[in-house]
Amino acid sequence: MMDVFTQIERGKLVCPATRQRLVADRQRGCLVTADGRRSYPLVNGTVPVLLVDPDATAAYAGESQKMNDEYAEHFTSLTTWLTKMQQKLISDYRTKSSATAPFRVLDRQPAEALCLSVGGGPSRCHPRLVNVNVGPFPKVEVVADAHLLPYADNSVDAIYCEAVLEHLSDPAQAVREMYRVLKQGGEAVIITPFMQAYHGYPHHYQNFTLTGHTHLFRSQGFAILEAGTCVGPMYTLVNLISKFIKFYSPNLLALPLLIIWNLLGLFIRPLDLLLNKLENSHMLASTTYLVASKK
Repeated sequence: MMDVFTQIERGKLVCPATRQRLVADRQRGCLVTADGRRSYPLVNGTVPVLLVDPDATAAYAGESQKMNDEYAEHFTSLTTWLTKMQQKLISDYRTKSSATAPFRVLDRQPAEALCLSVGGGPSRCHPRLVNVNVGPFPKVEVVADAHLLPYADNSVDAIYCEAVLEHLSDPAQAVREMYRVLKQGGEAVIITPFMQAYHGYPHHYQNFTLTGHTHLFRSQGFAILEAGTCVGPMYTLVNLISKFIKFYSPNLLALPLLIIWNLLGLFIRPLDLLLNKLENSHMLASTTYLVASKK
Protein backbone atom coordinates (compact mmCIF):
# COMPACT_ATOMS: atom_id res chain seq x y z
CA MET A 1 0.00 0.00 0.00
CA MET A 2 1.36 3.41 -0.98
CA ASP A 3 1.47 5.61 2.14
CA VAL A 4 0.05 9.14 2.18
CA PHE A 5 3.37 10.99 2.17
CA THR A 6 4.63 8.97 -0.80
CA GLN A 7 1.39 9.89 -2.59
CA ILE A 8 2.10 13.55 -1.83
CA GLU A 9 5.72 13.36 -2.98
CA ARG A 10 4.66 11.79 -6.27
CA GLY A 11 1.98 14.39 -6.93
CA LYS A 12 -0.91 11.93 -6.58
CA LEU A 13 -2.87 13.78 -3.88
CA VAL A 14 -4.35 17.12 -4.92
CA CYS A 15 -6.72 19.74 -3.59
CA PRO A 16 -10.29 18.48 -4.19
CA ALA A 17 -11.49 22.01 -5.01
CA THR A 18 -8.74 23.28 -7.33
CA ARG A 19 -6.76 20.08 -8.13
CA GLN A 20 -3.55 21.87 -7.29
CA ARG A 21 -0.71 19.73 -6.04
CA LEU A 22 -0.42 19.45 -2.26
CA VAL A 23 2.70 19.72 -0.12
CA ALA A 24 3.13 18.66 3.50
CA ASP A 25 3.65 21.37 6.11
CA ARG A 26 4.82 19.22 9.00
CA GLN A 27 5.29 22.17 11.36
CA ARG A 28 1.64 23.17 11.06
CA GLY A 29 0.47 19.58 10.77
CA CYS A 30 -1.42 20.06 7.51
CA LEU A 31 -1.29 19.85 3.73
CA VAL A 32 -1.11 23.07 1.74
CA THR A 33 -1.80 23.84 -1.90
CA ALA A 34 1.06 25.06 -4.08
CA ASP A 35 -0.27 28.64 -4.00
CA GLY A 36 -0.69 28.52 -0.21
CA ARG A 37 -4.35 29.55 -0.33
CA ARG A 38 -5.88 26.32 0.95
CA SER A 39 -4.84 24.00 3.75
CA TYR A 40 -6.14 20.65 4.94
CA PRO A 41 -5.56 19.13 8.40
CA LEU A 42 -3.76 15.89 9.14
CA VAL A 43 -5.49 13.77 11.79
CA ASN A 44 -2.86 12.27 14.11
CA GLY A 45 -0.28 13.70 11.73
CA THR A 46 -0.91 11.05 9.09
CA VAL A 47 -4.53 11.08 7.82
CA PRO A 48 -5.37 14.03 5.54
CA VAL A 49 -8.92 15.40 5.64
CA LEU A 50 -9.40 16.51 2.03
CA LEU A 51 -12.96 17.81 2.03
CA VAL A 52 -14.32 20.90 0.29
CA ASP A 53 -17.00 21.34 2.98
CA PRO A 54 -15.70 19.53 6.09
CA ASP A 55 -18.52 20.72 8.36
CA ALA A 56 -21.26 19.37 6.11
CA THR A 57 -19.38 16.13 5.56
CA ALA A 58 -18.73 15.69 9.29
CA ALA A 59 -22.44 16.18 9.94
CA TYR A 60 -23.21 13.56 7.30
CA ALA A 61 -20.76 11.06 8.77
CA GLY A 62 -22.11 11.68 12.26
CA GLU A 63 -25.75 11.07 11.30
CA SER A 64 -25.46 7.30 11.15
CA GLN A 65 -24.81 5.56 14.45
CA LYS A 66 -24.79 2.27 12.56
CA MET A 67 -21.92 3.41 10.34
CA ASN A 68 -19.93 4.66 13.32
CA ASP A 69 -20.56 1.42 15.22
CA GLU A 70 -19.38 -0.74 12.33
CA TYR A 71 -16.17 1.26 11.91
CA ALA A 72 -15.44 1.34 15.65
CA GLU A 73 -12.44 -0.67 16.81
CA HIS A 74 -14.36 -1.78 19.90
CA PHE A 75 -17.79 -3.36 20.08
CA THR A 76 -20.40 -0.79 21.04
CA SER A 77 -23.27 -3.24 21.42
CA LEU A 78 -24.15 -6.92 21.34
CA THR A 79 -25.87 -6.35 17.98
CA THR A 80 -22.67 -4.90 16.50
CA TRP A 81 -20.65 -7.83 17.80
CA LEU A 82 -23.10 -10.38 16.38
CA THR A 83 -23.11 -8.61 13.00
CA LYS A 84 -19.33 -8.60 12.79
CA MET A 85 -19.07 -12.24 13.83
CA GLN A 86 -21.68 -13.22 11.25
CA GLN A 87 -19.76 -11.41 8.51
CA LYS A 88 -16.56 -13.24 9.48
CA LEU A 89 -17.95 -16.72 10.05
CA ILE A 90 -20.89 -17.17 7.66
CA SER A 91 -20.26 -17.23 3.92
CA ASP A 92 -22.44 -15.21 1.54
CA TYR A 93 -21.62 -17.77 -1.20
CA ARG A 94 -20.69 -15.10 -3.73
CA THR A 95 -19.79 -16.25 -7.22
CA LYS A 96 -16.21 -17.33 -7.86
CA SER A 97 -15.74 -14.71 -10.60
CA SER A 98 -16.81 -11.86 -8.31
CA ALA A 99 -14.83 -13.17 -5.33
CA THR A 100 -11.61 -13.45 -7.34
CA ALA A 101 -12.03 -10.24 -9.37
CA PRO A 102 -10.31 -7.92 -6.83
CA PHE A 103 -7.32 -10.24 -6.61
CA ARG A 104 -7.08 -10.73 -10.37
CA VAL A 105 -7.01 -6.95 -10.85
CA LEU A 106 -4.88 -5.94 -7.87
CA ASP A 107 -2.33 -8.76 -7.91
CA ARG A 108 -1.16 -7.84 -11.40
CA GLN A 109 -0.47 -4.19 -10.54
CA PRO A 110 3.18 -3.10 -10.42
CA ALA A 111 4.93 -2.85 -7.06
CA GLU A 112 4.60 0.95 -6.90
CA ALA A 113 0.94 1.05 -7.96
CA LEU A 114 -1.61 3.27 -6.22
CA CYS A 115 -4.82 1.31 -5.61
CA LEU A 116 -7.83 2.92 -3.94
CA SER A 117 -10.74 1.45 -2.03
CA VAL A 118 -13.39 4.14 -2.50
CA GLY A 119 -15.63 4.08 0.55
CA GLY A 120 -13.20 1.58 2.07
CA GLY A 121 -12.75 0.41 5.64
CA PRO A 122 -12.73 -0.82 8.29
CA SER A 123 -11.63 -4.00 6.51
CA ARG A 124 -9.30 -4.23 3.52
CA CYS A 125 -9.86 -7.03 1.00
CA HIS A 126 -6.33 -6.62 -0.39
CA PRO A 127 -3.15 -5.27 1.26
CA ARG A 128 -2.47 -2.86 -1.62
CA LEU A 129 -5.66 -0.87 -1.09
CA VAL A 130 -5.65 2.66 0.34
CA ASN A 131 -8.94 3.18 2.17
CA VAL A 132 -10.67 6.43 1.18
CA ASN A 133 -13.77 7.35 3.18
CA VAL A 134 -15.89 10.34 4.11
CA GLY A 135 -14.98 10.18 7.83
CA PRO A 136 -11.76 9.72 9.86
CA PHE A 137 -12.73 6.20 10.86
CA PRO A 138 -10.24 3.51 11.95
CA LYS A 139 -8.14 2.08 9.10
CA VAL A 140 -9.03 4.97 6.76
CA GLU A 141 -5.92 6.52 5.19
CA VAL A 142 -7.53 9.44 3.29
CA VAL A 143 -10.70 11.29 4.31
CA ALA A 144 -12.49 12.44 1.16
CA ASP A 145 -15.82 12.61 -0.65
CA ALA A 146 -16.33 10.06 -3.44
CA HIS A 147 -17.96 12.85 -5.48
CA LEU A 148 -14.70 14.88 -5.37
CA LEU A 149 -11.74 12.53 -5.15
CA PRO A 150 -8.54 14.38 -4.11
CA TYR A 151 -6.39 12.70 -6.75
CA ALA A 152 -4.73 14.03 -9.88
CA ASP A 153 -5.99 13.05 -13.32
CA ASN A 154 -4.61 9.70 -14.53
CA SER A 155 -2.81 9.02 -11.23
CA VAL A 156 -4.47 5.84 -9.89
CA ASP A 157 -3.74 2.31 -11.10
CA ALA A 158 -6.82 0.47 -9.83
CA ILE A 159 -10.02 1.05 -7.82
CA TYR A 160 -12.13 -1.21 -5.64
CA CYS A 161 -15.59 -0.08 -4.49
CA GLU A 162 -18.07 -2.33 -2.68
CA ALA A 163 -21.48 -1.39 -1.23
CA VAL A 164 -20.95 2.34 -1.73
CA LEU A 165 -22.82 3.62 -4.81
CA GLU A 166 -26.24 3.05 -3.22
CA HIS A 167 -25.34 5.54 -0.48
CA LEU A 168 -24.26 8.35 -2.83
CA SER A 169 -26.64 11.13 -3.81
CA ASP A 170 -25.00 11.42 -7.24
CA PRO A 171 -23.44 8.07 -8.21
CA ALA A 172 -22.80 9.22 -11.80
CA GLN A 173 -20.55 12.00 -10.47
CA ALA A 174 -18.64 9.49 -8.35
CA VAL A 175 -18.14 7.24 -11.38
CA ARG A 176 -16.93 10.24 -13.40
CA GLU A 177 -14.36 10.87 -10.67
CA MET A 178 -13.19 7.25 -10.76
CA TYR A 179 -12.77 7.55 -14.52
CA ARG A 180 -10.87 10.83 -14.20
CA VAL A 181 -8.33 9.63 -11.63
CA LEU A 182 -7.66 6.22 -13.22
CA LYS A 183 -4.75 5.85 -15.60
CA GLN A 184 -5.42 4.81 -19.17
CA GLY A 185 -6.11 1.07 -19.03
CA GLY A 186 -6.69 1.24 -15.27
CA GLU A 187 -9.38 -1.06 -13.92
CA ALA A 188 -12.15 -0.79 -11.35
CA VAL A 189 -13.90 -3.62 -9.49
CA ILE A 190 -17.35 -2.52 -8.35
CA ILE A 191 -19.90 -4.44 -6.23
CA THR A 192 -23.31 -2.85 -5.65
CA PRO A 193 -26.64 -4.03 -4.16
CA PHE A 194 -29.68 -4.89 -6.22
CA MET A 195 -32.24 -6.81 -4.12
CA GLN A 196 -31.59 -5.38 -0.68
CA ALA A 197 -33.70 -3.58 1.89
CA TYR A 198 -33.13 0.05 2.83
CA HIS A 199 -29.94 0.45 4.86
CA GLY A 200 -28.88 4.02 5.52
CA TYR A 201 -25.25 5.06 6.16
CA PRO A 202 -26.89 7.45 6.91
CA HIS A 203 -28.82 7.51 3.60
CA HIS A 204 -29.70 4.93 0.97
CA TYR A 205 -30.60 6.48 -2.38
CA GLN A 206 -30.80 3.64 -4.91
CA ASN A 207 -30.00 0.03 -5.82
CA PHE A 208 -28.92 -1.15 -9.29
CA THR A 209 -30.01 -3.94 -11.60
CA LEU A 210 -27.16 -5.53 -13.50
CA THR A 211 -28.32 -3.59 -16.57
CA GLY A 212 -28.35 -0.32 -14.64
CA HIS A 213 -25.01 -1.07 -13.04
CA THR A 214 -23.23 -1.63 -16.36
CA HIS A 215 -25.03 1.31 -18.01
CA LEU A 216 -23.87 3.65 -15.26
CA PHE A 217 -20.23 2.88 -15.98
CA ARG A 218 -20.53 2.73 -19.75
CA SER A 219 -22.26 6.12 -19.76
CA GLN A 220 -19.18 7.65 -18.10
CA GLY A 221 -16.73 6.20 -20.62
CA PHE A 222 -15.76 2.86 -19.09
CA ALA A 223 -15.45 -0.38 -21.04
CA ILE A 224 -17.08 -3.30 -19.21
CA LEU A 225 -14.72 -6.28 -19.12
CA GLU A 226 -17.00 -8.59 -17.14
CA ALA A 227 -20.21 -8.35 -15.13
CA GLY A 228 -22.68 -10.60 -13.36
CA THR A 229 -24.08 -11.86 -10.10
CA CYS A 230 -22.03 -11.41 -6.95
CA VAL A 231 -24.27 -12.56 -4.06
CA GLY A 232 -27.19 -14.64 -5.25
CA PRO A 233 -30.97 -15.12 -5.02
CA MET A 234 -31.10 -17.38 -1.96
CA TYR A 235 -29.22 -14.81 0.09
CA THR A 236 -31.80 -12.27 -1.11
CA LEU A 237 -34.67 -14.45 0.08
CA VAL A 238 -33.18 -15.10 3.52
CA ASN A 239 -32.13 -11.49 4.01
CA LEU A 240 -35.40 -9.88 2.92
CA ILE A 241 -37.56 -12.19 5.05
CA SER A 242 -35.28 -11.45 8.01
CA LYS A 243 -35.81 -7.73 7.43
CA PHE A 244 -39.58 -8.24 7.14
CA ILE A 245 -39.66 -10.07 10.48
CA LYS A 246 -37.48 -7.41 12.11
CA PHE A 247 -39.44 -4.42 10.80
CA TYR A 248 -43.02 -5.66 10.89
CA SER A 249 -43.43 -8.45 13.45
CA PRO A 250 -44.85 -7.74 16.92
CA ASN A 251 -42.01 -7.12 19.38
CA LEU A 252 -42.61 -10.32 21.36
CA LEU A 253 -42.48 -12.46 18.22
CA ALA A 254 -39.65 -10.75 16.36
CA LEU A 255 -36.68 -12.24 18.23
CA PRO A 256 -37.79 -15.91 18.28
CA LEU A 257 -38.92 -15.70 14.64
CA LEU A 258 -35.60 -14.16 13.61
CA ILE A 259 -33.66 -16.88 15.42
CA ILE A 260 -35.72 -19.66 13.79
CA TRP A 261 -35.59 -18.13 10.30
CA ASN A 262 -31.88 -17.34 10.38
CA LEU A 263 -31.05 -20.85 11.60
CA LEU A 264 -33.05 -22.21 8.67
CA GLY A 265 -31.24 -19.74 6.45
CA LEU A 266 -27.90 -21.32 7.35
CA PHE A 267 -29.07 -24.52 5.66
CA ILE A 268 -30.71 -23.05 2.56
CA ARG A 269 -28.26 -20.28 1.68
CA PRO A 270 -25.73 -22.72 0.16
CA LEU A 271 -28.27 -23.27 -2.62
CA ASP A 272 -26.75 -20.15 -4.15
CA LEU A 273 -23.83 -22.37 -5.20
CA LEU A 274 -26.27 -23.84 -7.71
CA LEU A 275 -28.48 -20.82 -8.41
CA ASN A 276 -25.53 -18.55 -9.17
CA LYS A 277 -24.69 -20.71 -12.19
CA LEU A 278 -27.98 -19.84 -13.87
CA GLU A 279 -27.98 -17.14 -16.55
CA ASN A 280 -30.89 -15.36 -14.84
CA SER A 281 -29.38 -15.41 -11.31
CA HIS A 282 -28.87 -11.64 -11.56
CA MET A 283 -32.65 -11.11 -11.71
CA LEU A 284 -32.93 -11.71 -7.94
CA ALA A 285 -29.30 -11.21 -6.94
CA SER A 286 -28.54 -9.48 -3.68
CA THR A 287 -25.53 -7.78 -5.28
CA THR A 288 -24.00 -7.58 -8.74
CA TYR A 289 -20.43 -6.86 -9.77
CA LEU A 290 -18.50 -5.56 -12.71
CA VAL A 291 -14.92 -5.06 -13.80
CA ALA A 292 -14.52 -1.88 -15.83
CA SER A 293 -11.55 -0.41 -17.67
CA LYS A 294 -10.68 3.15 -18.61
CA LYS A 295 -10.42 3.10 -22.39
